[in-house]
Amino acid sequence: NLVRKPHVLGPGADYFTEDGQPVRPQPGANTLQRVFSGSVLDLNATVGDMLSDEDVSHGTGARQAPQNLPQSQQQHALQDGAVSTILSQLSSETEKGRAKSAKSKTNVLVIGGIGYTSSHIVTKLLEEGYTVRITVSDSTNQQQQMELQSIPRDPELHLSIFEADITNSASLRDALKGCKYVIHCGCAVTAADKDPVSLHLNAVQALFDAIRLVGKSIVKRVVITGAASSVFHVTDQDPPSGFFDELFWNTVATPSTDPIPYARISFEKEAWRLRQMLGVELVVVLPSITIGPSKTEEVSDAMRKLQGLATASSYFPYAPNLYWNFVDVRDVADAHVRALECQEVKNQRVIVSNGCYSYAELGKMIKEAYPHLTPPTRTANTLMTLLIGAAHSQVNIRFLWRTLGVRKRLDARRAKTALGVKFTPMSETIRDSIEQMIRASEVPAPDAADDPRRSSFSGYFALTAV
Repeated sequence: NLVRKPHVLGPGADYFTEDGQPVRPQPGANTLQRVFSGSVLDLNATVGDMLSDEDVSHGTGARQAPQNLPQSQQQHALQDGAVSTILSQLSSETEKGRAKSAKSKTNVLVIGGIGYTSSHIVTKLLEEGYTVRITVSDSTNQQQQMELQSIPRDPELHLSIFEADITNSASLRDALKGCKYVIHCGCAVTAADKDPVSLHLNAVQALFDAIRLVGKSIVKRVVITGAASSVFHVTDQDPPSGFFDELFWNTVATPSTDPIPYARISFEKEAWRLRQMLGVELVVVLPSITIGPSKTEEVSDAMRKLQGLATASSYFPYAPNLYWNFVDVRDVADAHVRALECQEVKNQRVIVSNGCYSYAELGKMIKEAYPHLTPPTRTANTLMTLLIGAAHSQVNIRFLWRTLGVRKRLDARRAKTALGVKFTPMSETIRDSIEQMIRASEVPAPDAADDPRRSSFSGYFALTAV
């Protein structure tokens, strides 16, 4: 090629001036053929070498030339298609690079950045190219910080840690300076907390007060993590569609009967009230019960119940007739990141849920992925569940009575259509979760399936103690 088709530049067919400046219109396939002939980027090879004669004749390549044209014109048409494809790919890669470069200049504050869900959010933000700040409390030990610091990233990605009290606006102010977006992952509470409502209210009030202190023009949007329990109560009647969407609210929960769900409802309602006062954009992500592999030592209560399923004994293959809405923690993180800049969800609630499943259905997924395990794959009747639950001191009989056999389904269409979230198949979520438990020796490996330490009722009690 170097001998027969020399590299020629200059005025004329190559569309270059004598000074070497390109002339519009840009060269087509015929010109590019001569300009790049003999170089590493040989566009002749795109058609002549990568496509066989049979591919060209049958149109199985990137583009099929019209059959009624002369052979030379068909070849040129195929070359034009190849050139167009290459230029399109280069343009796409360039746009992605520019978008990532722009995001690297955008600071995102993640409040509560070392939790089960928030650690996935931080990872996703770094992968997308954002500069990330996270807050840790005074009680956070150094080991947890080092675990988060070990998230794989290249030198272009940025992660910084701020020590702050999330219920103190002055403490949050320094971390907020220069941040365009804020993701508040909620408050970590347990059933043992005496006043979860006050904790949630103080946290959301501190956040918006800190935004006021740094200047509301600095922070463009706040994304907070709510809960699907804010959408419905187990005693609510099903809507005509059979699905609860973002228009529904849980109006039954009280501080005495449902303290944690009520606290999360109060957290969200206060956020909406303060948003109107400051004029800051707000998106509330409402995930259902979150499961999936963890990036830190912290896991959700649902993951512990999933472990109870996986470690159940074959002598008692029954699970309580309880249905829950589940979602992969990685999908929840994806929804948070997408919500930062998506205009379609501005000042909206977004349910993030991948389906309603019973414990027996989850057990079947575990059994299919890991045949050596013996999770319960059958559903116990109501009498059996209540009798076994009554014998266990940690089981909430009242809760069981009102939830057994009740199936409440969530409508996640907004997450799919507006945010573009593609939910991970639940079988894949279960498989990845159990695989991590096996690596951590929390679930028996295939060669230790007959572990005598497993109790015939331990898995069942773990599931009913809710």
